[in-house]
Amino acid sequence: MGNDIQVQSDSLQIGRSIQTLISGTKVIRLVDRDDRSPQEIQELLKANIRVLSRRHIEAYLFDDEILTLLCNNVSQPHNIEVVIAAKNAAISKSVARGNPPDDIKSAAGDTYVEIKRILQLTQIGNTSEAFMRDTLAPLITVNTNIYAQLKKDIFG
Repeated sequence: MGNDIQVQSDSLQIGRSIQTLISGTKVIRLVDRDDRSPQEIQELLKANIRVLSRRHIEAYLFDDEILTLLCNNVSQPHNIEVVIAAKNAAISKSVARGNPPDDIKSAAGDTYVEIKRILQLTQIGNTSEAFMRDTLAPLITVNTNIYAQLKKDIFG
């Protein structure tokens, strides 16, 4: 919990507190990859801090596999390619604003708006953050490749 500096140092004492309050628990500290160099990642791993293999969590949530599941879940498999194209267009716009091509977070707002429009969805979250949390995250199950990748990133 917290930003990457707080996670790295456990300055909020959350990890220690949880482990003290609930015996047998193990807190795993995890940070986004962002633009970290291989050396930075090695330093974090030596400090028992896990690093996502993708830039940030949004890259997993807006993965084509998850967007495909979304389209199928709302009975619109015919819109899979349209939704993925909309995500790619939002990423292209983000890159034109100077962001890296793997910075899905910077394209999340536009992607969310387009997905809502294309699939004509309502009550799926009032913001892109709520949409990711309430609509996309539940689609990541043990049956998805994204789940396997996150499990490896978090637990090794």
